[in-house]
Amino acid sequence: MRSPRSSPSPPGKFRRPVVILAGGADGEDPESAAQAKSLIQSAFSGFAGTLISGGTTSGVAGIAGDIAGACRRAQVIGYLPRRLGTARRDRRYTRFRATPGRAFSVAECLLYWSDLIAAGVDPASVTLLGWGGGRIAALEYRIALTLGARVGIVSGSGRSADALRGDPRWSGFPGLVFLARNAVAIRRFLAPLMST
Repeated sequence: MRSPRSSPSPPGKFRRPVVILAGGADGEDPESAAQAKSLIQSAFSGFAGTLISGGTTSGVAGIAGDIAGACRRAQVIGYLPRRLGTARRDRRYTRFRATPGRAFSVAECLLYWSDLIAAGVDPASVTLLGWGGGRIAALEYRIALTLGARVGIVSGSGRSADALRGDPRWSGFPGLVFLARNAVAIRRFLAPLMST
């Protein structure tokens, strides 16, 4: 099996549907991280589209790697900085796209949106699932909403996800759904994507 490589050029076509998995990497509560892994993996059972995440073995990006390993028809693309520091690439991803940075920033989010739009993917057809997260995830959630994507944030998952619910400027934004922290709610949110 060939090892996935970083590409300086856009990935070309994106298999539909397109889902972005965003949220925490470091600094998440261990119990929350374990629950995220269980609930999100279960909800993506049988997924056959493009999944975009952070490309490392940490947090939600590592869950995307788990999905890549379990769902053979999923195209899983990691957007990450060229230099990772102590983080490790998750080799289960289909491929990677690197920004020139030395650490994760909003640049990876801007790059995946740029690639999607350049490939003719309507942002309104994209779904983002968010669990917890810090400053970068907070920006990912808001950029997706601003572009018209469908955004599901798991309530009670902590940090940026919970802060979004409490922010009156965003909590009623069109396309934003707050999901109960259970498998049924997450599966129901993703269900329309599993039949396309």
